[in-house]
Amino acid sequence: MSNTTPVIKINPTRVLIVLGFIIVTLVGLSIWGQYYRFNPGAFTVRNPIDEFFIDLLMRAFYVDLEANIPTYFNTVILFIPALLLGIIAAWKYSIKDKFKIHWIGLALVFLYLSMDEAAALHERLIKPVRSLLNIYEGWFYFAWIIPGMIAVALFGLSYLRFFFNLNNKFKLLFFVSLAIYVGGIIGGEMLSGHFAQLTGLDNFTYSMFTSLEESLEYIGASLLIYSLLTYIKDYLPEGITLTT
Repeated sequence: MSNTTPVIKINPTRVLIVLGFIIVTLVGLSIWGQYYRFNPGAFTVRNPIDEFFIDLLMRAFYVDLEANIPTYFNTVILFIPALLLGIIAAWKYSIKDKFKIHWIGLALVFLYLSMDEAAALHERLIKPVRSLLNIYEGWFYFAWIIPGMIAVALFGLSYLRFFFNLNNKFKLLFFVSLAIYVGGIIGGEMLSGHFAQLTGLDNFTYSMFTSLEESLEYIGASLLIYSLLTYIKDYLPEGITLTT
């Protein structure tokens, strides 16, 4: 009987390709469903199966609704970075790395983001922030982005030293990943809010903007997963083996 240590083999590039395929599929189904929703004559409902199919596209795959398939996907791709960051943080803690607390903090941030996506916690800030700042229109129509922008700024300032100590390769990977993610979640929400107060929420134009916003979030989170897997491949000792 051989006494071998189990090894997990993961190819970061293949993971990114799979995630990219899922993103294209989900966003495509979301747009397709909203097209049928606002163009009812585009599809003739002949039987209950057709009706079920259209309802599935319009609700179960719409990226701007909660408690559906895209929400589950987004929750998972935010939890995976939390898990990977936790693995890196545990290793950094074991070797007494000077940035071990920063890695732990990153793991906790993405754990919170995953829970927030599942429970839509940030949306509960909209009404109190609107009331407090008297903002009911414009780019800050979804007013939660104001405390969100403050949080992003504080995060960036507290992680500057950590960032500049990264290898150049990972400076680029982490910066691009987080820039796309934050651009989607903050910039995309500002754009969606602007059009929401101009055209309302119940139209195909708004659904297209939310699809763009959500796709940026998905892409950013997926690139971060790729970046973290690559970091583990390059730096962590054997135990988790990542193929090239």
